Amino acid sequence: MSPAATKSSDNAADPSSLRSPLSQWSDLIGKAHLADWFAHAIGAGKLTGSLLFVGPHGVGKRSVAMLLARTLLCETRAPADMQPCGSCPACQQVVAQTHPDLITIGKPNDRAFIPLDLLIGPPDARMSEGFCRDIRLRPSRGKRKVAILRDADFLNEEGANCLLKTLEEPPPGSLVILIGTSEQRQLPTIRSRCRVIRFSPPSGPDAADLLRRGHGVTETSDDKIADAVAMSAGDMTVAARLLTDGQDQWQTAFLNLLSQPNLDPVAIAKAITSRVDDAGKEASKRRDALRDVLSMAIQHFRRQLRQTASQATAATVPAGSNLLLSRVDRCVRAIREVDRSANQSTLIECLAGDLAQGRTGDRGAIGS
Repeated sequence: MSPAATKSSDNAADPSSLRSPLSQWSDLIGKAHLADWFAHAIGAGKLTGSLLFVGPHGVGKRSVAMLLARTLLCETRAPADMQPCGSCPACQQVVAQTHPDLITIGKPNDRAFIPLDLLIGPPDARMSEGFCRDIRLRPSRGKRKVAILRDADFLNEEGANCLLKTLEEPPPGSLVILIGTSEQRQLPTIRSRCRVIRFSPPSGPDAADLLRRGHGVTETSDDKIADAVAMSAGDMTVAARLLTDGQDQWQTAFLNLLSQPNLDPVAIAKAITSRVDDAGKEASKRRDALRDVLSMAIQHFRRQLRQTASQATAATVPAGSNLLLSRVDRCVRAIREVDRSANQSTLIECLAGDLAQGRTGDRGAIGS
């Protein structure tokens, strides 16, 4: 495997970047149908080609990808058994992401898109290194190779074009898995070459079980967990962070700011900045904190919108609905800006002003 593929991001060597809390397929929560589908495909010898996993963050896409890799590469048990042993060298190497027949890449923390170097090698060694070259090498052990490309949302057109041949004609015995948040964020040329596997966010007891077992949440109140899941719009990673100690007091104060008839941009900017600063100096953690705040704001404004709509008659447009829609839209735009590594201080300042004025972020006001 080339250096370009192994050094795909700042934390590429850290197993947590593709952590797999799943030891067996029976551990899947609320997704028995996925286990059945994979079992049938493997048993029929049809699990080849390219898969696109889509769904909100934290619903298990990466964990399933890694469990699937262990199932296919385990040296003790046949893939059709759907029970990787977990103790053979191959299983342990998959978990550590050091298996020679497992390729994993993702977007580096300091880049807006997945760079070409990770896909086809650096300019002076095109197709001599990188994801597309590594998947075409013969397996070092066994008969299978598995390639996982997380952060598929961040493939630009040039990067996607590099993948087309690999996705359309993967080598025999290889499986390519792309991981993204939605089909809509993938280019049509990518979608058309992959089988789409959808991961829906869990609800009720399944959501609580996933947060406790898969994300280490210790909260015992099912009501609080349900509130966090609703606030995160099904993003289980965000829901888990919302349930960590010290969030309640800040969250109450922040939502109170967003509930005022006239929003105070200075107070909002200070509140958001304090939350991001609490996350520390690491860039990825600060981005995560800002995404959490934005997700929280989106759900708050949507709740206000539902309440406003319920009080209106069929013949009238609810008063204030356009303003709330503009605020939702602005927060959605802000999340995209965070994903593109925009300057956070500038983003927070502009966001707070836009929320107060009802601007969408493209300098156009929807109005109230």
